[in-house]
Amino acid sequence: MLKIGLIVMVVVFIIIILALIVQSFKYLRKVQQQEAAEKKNSQPERQLHPKLQQPQKEKDKI
Repeated sequence: MLKIGLIVMVVVFIIIILALIVQSFKYLRKVQQQEAAEKKNSQPERQLHPKLQQPQKEKDKI
């Protein structure tokens, strides 16, 4: 009887551990997708080289 109870407890713990691993991978994927979306949306604007900015500013004034 004691052996059966021990086997049942081991099986239950294995199921719990597997469920926690699955949940953690789901959460990790969700966080990675959110970070990728934030990185995609927050790209810095490109700037011209300082030597090229002068002619550009003159064109903007005209």
